[in-house]
Amino acid sequence: MPKVIKKRPAKTKPVQVNEVRSAALKALDKIKERQKLVIIGGSAAIVILILFILFSWYSSSMSRRASSLEKEAYRYYYGETSDEAMSDEDRWKKALELYTQSLEIKVTPLALFYAANSYYNLKEFDNAIKEYSRFTERYSRETGILPLVYQNLASAYFKTDQNDKALDTLGKLAKVNNGIFKDTALMLEARYYEGAGEKEKALEKYREIMAEFPLSPWSAEVTAKILPEEAKKADPSPENLPDKRNAEKEEEVSRESGNVDISGEEEKGPSPR
Repeated sequence: MPKVIKKRPAKTKPVQVNEVRSAALKALDKIKERQKLVIIGGSAAIVILILFILFSWYSSSMSRRASSLEKEAYRYYYGETSDEAMSDEDRWKKALELYTQSLEIKVTPLALFYAANSYYNLKEFDNAIKEYSRFTERYSRETGILPLVYQNLASAYFKTDQNDKALDTLGKLAKVNNGIFKDTALMLEARYYEGAGEKEKALEKYREIMAEFPLSPWSAEVTAKILPEEAKKADPSPENLPDKRNAEKEEEVSRESGNVDISGEEEKGPSPR
């Protein structure tokens, strides 16, 4: 019988102890590195969370402080404090001081508006213009207060002989809220032209109010301005010219219609929320 040849098993290379140890150490290093990254990331997240909480608390605290200053300033502005002996000038100075402190912490529309009004009442018109302009740039969508700001800004421009800027501001007032304040803008323009001796331009504005806004709160004053001129044109004889009584009536109607400087002082404005 043929002799069976037995195959010898292939020799396997023994794994060296050093190689096993090296691989284990590398794996361990990777695990440690990942653990380190996780710890660092977790620590960073915790720090960020703590900072956010502290910032939120600080912001809330400062907001409350600003609100408190604003409310106190409002009371001084309108004389609603226990110190009734304070003069108007002293009240406005104190209100301005408090509004300024409030604005340094947090700028709000009301604080900015009343700070500007305080400057105006104190006849610091340049500073008033600065603050009113700041309001129009920053809060152009605050249409509840914006018309008052435009009126006062225009008045401050007139006070400082910046008439072109004042008229431009009244043009902006006329466009607020789809033109619902256009009659007021036209009225203020007419008063300016009349005071400047430009009678025809003033009459043109008065007629525009009468034509476009027959139910305007300015109608009585406008009528008192226009009718005497129409009477003159219809019959210029001396006996048909407006007599003293008509002139006195015109003055009375003008006064009742609120023909006063606009300073934010005459009527009580919005209160701080």
